[in-house]
Amino acid sequence: MNPWGQLLLVIAMVLAVAVPSAIQQPAADGVKPAFEIASVKPNTSGNSGRGVTLLQPGGGLVATNVTLRELVAFANQRYPFDQREVTGGPPWVDSDRFDVVAKATGEHVVDPDGAPRQTLLMLRTLLAERFKLKAHEENRDRSVYLLMMATAEGTLGLKLRQSDIDCGAVMKGQRPAMQPGQGPPCGFKTPPGRLFANTFTMPAIASLISRHVDRPVVDRTGLEGRFDIELEAAEIKPPADYKPGPSDLALPPAAGPSIFVAVREQLGLKLEPQFAPVAVLVIDHAERPSAN
Repeated sequence: MNPWGQLLLVIAMVLAVAVPSAIQQPAADGVKPAFEIASVKPNTSGNSGRGVTLLQPGGGLVATNVTLRELVAFANQRYPFDQREVTGGPPWVDSDRFDVVAKATGEHVVDPDGAPRQTLLMLRTLLAERFKLKAHEENRDRSVYLLMMATAEGTLGLKLRQSDIDCGAVMKGQRPAMQPGQGPPCGFKTPPGRLFANTFTMPAIASLISRHVDRPVVDRTGLEGRFDIELEAAEIKPPADYKPGPSDLALPPAAGPSIFVAVREQLGLKLEPQFAPVAVLVIDHAERPSAN
């Protein structure tokens, strides 16, 4: 599964530590990256389909039937599966829906961890221009789980392995060998009772784990680089549209312990409940876009 190509927008609590606001971040040369052409229109189709198709060939991006708050959260992801908490703004940022079609001058650039940060920068520029968007980032206390090393020695579990695969190269068509049953690199899958995640940073893995617990998970492991994990736990449920493939059908029935025990025993990590500050995006100003 491509973590960015068909990422549906589901707004949830922020899943990371405080960093300088991505909305305010300028380009290194002072010129803001921007799409070559872009259209932003109110959605009037009533189509129930909605989401963002990000990595279209030729540098394209299409968003269908989405709110401004969803676009802001999507544009300000810091790593794959980062779901930002976005607050503030006028009521219409949750009620009005928009269709966005944009195209860059060249193909998308994907970083080694699978994040198309250049394209997201262009989307932030578009939101600032068309919606007159102004926002800032601030820390707010939230109930979270901190993902931490389980032991002082920092010994990794047998189901947590470092990966040196470059997801940018994978997105360009360079396909390294797949691990049996684990799915492709730079992707994840959740057959019943299992989570396979390949070639992700620890913040992204924390975000994936948070889908199966009752609060956001924030990475505090201190582990750098990209990793593959296999996690077998009772709480892991497949998505509603899950259809098992041949490799999933070949798996023995899952019989994992609770996810809290599994994270410790299989990954060498632990989930520590805390009330901790997390970075929240606050919309200070937004205007409906003019017709174009």
